[in-house]
Amino acid sequence: MVAFTTAAEVATRLNRQFTGAEMAWVDALLVDASAYLRGVIGQEVYPVTQSTFTAWPDFGRVDLPQWPVVSVDAVERDGEPVSYEYRPGYITVSSDDPVDVTFTWGVATPPEILASLAAVLVGQAIMAVETAGGLTFGGLSSIALDDFRAAFTNGGYDSGMVLPRPQQALIRRMFGRGDVSVVETR
Repeated sequence: MVAFTTAAEVATRLNRQFTGAEMAWVDALLVDASAYLRGVIGQEVYPVTQSTFTAWPDFGRVDLPQWPVVSVDAVERDGEPVSYEYRPGYITVSSDDPVDVTFTWGVATPPEILASLAAVLVGQAIMAVETAGGLTFGGLSSIALDDFRAAFTNGGYDSGMVLPRPQQALIRRMFGRGDVSVVETR
């Protein structure tokens, strides 16, 4: 899976240097953070990908399961081209017989907000490792200054590598489609 940003960008945002081994670790965390963001959105969004799927039109309508649509490349039935009309997010064909639809979707560069949020999630994971000694689903409950101490507690749903609910809702509105479908590429 492709991450929304790079370890070098995370280093810049956190104003710190990572060693070679740490860069590999941050890259792995970025893949995890990007997968989490895709799950929240319910769409892949990035990178540009071509997919083919078989659809059973509903009164001639076939909803395209990923957004944003770059192009509809082919619509076929039994290997023969089928006439279709494209509308934003769906196509129409003349019958309800199954069709194979090949389309290209996604954006060429990751949206800045998703790159920023991936970096924030990685920063949270790094803090958990450096202060608590490991990845955790607990949240920071207190910090003492004399003889530095940090205490953690079970944070429940809103802890670990997770965005606050308002940010989750924001990226769903920006990049999601409502009904979620998964497309395998062939």
